[in-house]
Amino acid sequence: MLEEPSAGFAMNKVLDSIFSIKRETNCVNQNSSEILTKRYLNAFKLKKRTHKGNERTLIIIPGYSVDNPPRIGHHLYYIDALKFDPKTNPLGYKRIYLFDIYSKKDGRCNFKHSIPELAEELFKSINTNRDSWEFQENGEIDFIGASMGGLIVRKFIQDKMKGNNLLPTEKSGTLRIKNILLIATPNKGCKIIDRLQAPFIQYILRLIYGKDNFSQSKQFLQISAGNRAVFGKFKAMFNKKKSLKNEFIEELNSHPLTPGTIRWMTIRGTKQQWFTKTIYRKKTLNDGVVEAADVILPGAENICDINLGTNELWNHRDLYVSENVSALMFGLLILELNLENYLQLSMNHQEEFRKLPEEFVGKQTTTTFNDFIKKPISVADK
Repeated sequence: MLEEPSAGFAMNKVLDSIFSIKRETNCVNQNSSEILTKRYLNAFKLKKRTHKGNERTLIIIPGYSVDNPPRIGHHLYYIDALKFDPKTNPLGYKRIYLFDIYSKKDGRCNFKHSIPELAEELFKSINTNRDSWEFQENGEIDFIGASMGGLIVRKFIQDKMKGNNLLPTEKSGTLRIKNILLIATPNKGCKIIDRLQAPFIQYILRLIYGKDNFSQSKQFLQISAGNRAVFGKFKAMFNKKKSLKNEFIEELNSHPLTPGTIRWMTIRGTKQQWFTKTIYRKKTLNDGVVEAADVILPGAENICDINLGTNELWNHRDLYVSENVSALMFGLLILELNLENYLQLSMNHQEEFRKLPEEFVGKQTTTTFNDFIKKPISVADK
């Protein structure tokens, strides 16, 4: 479980990112956050609607990591905007758990667990006392699946959900799944994985990482698009070698894509990395890792960086660390707004912010989102 936050500025950060204004903590009146919060709720009559929002539990499933142990620091950015603080973020989640998909104690640190096996491990974390996760009896839960983590969530829902949104457990009664947010999840597979199966790339990986390196692990291959030319379409005219068929993705997508009465959402970016220009076609939108079109999940609320009108594009890493993404998550999960209402709310808040006395505004600085993080997250599944 997350440690109790110290002097928090979670709501300040969310509001500041909406207003595109950054503040120094030492030059802002300490009451400004509470005043802003009150106006934020009262002006748009959201207080009653979201009063029970912090009673839900949030479970975060991170994505694939070549690092062992994986780096979880990137998730701290949006976690800090979503976690509960009685003064600055009274609507935030009181219980946030980060599923450690590479836990050493359960033997998952060798990259060889398949995605279905990781989905089963996730259920053990929820259903048993193994990781000391606590839930409100018969309460509501939300999921955030980051990149490959989104595929784990989808497989988990496919295997474990009963009815429209029910998750029977041995220790917490029947939990109700309310929201699922998938961040840059390759729902149709990631074509970069297929290209890494090219013989000369495999030769280099074997030299560096050995024969049984990460590129041959079950979970890595289950992220691929499958059955794709490993040399690209042009060179495929001369070498027709293809990647292995991804039966996992095919089976996963053969079932209802957004089952039940759950609110499904996806977020995707379109800021390319220099090296992806050699993999994706010039006009193919991607976040430097996953093609944007492969994130879209029919039946879900599919949100792209260009939808926000901020002129800020996101690559794969930005989707975890951008302040605008954190603000968007707050709107989607905490306030339970759709994109249209969120954008309207953002515009209205800019007007509200301009009406505040000068002492509440503070001077603009280059203070980063990370400057506000006071304590590290405590991973429940070490």
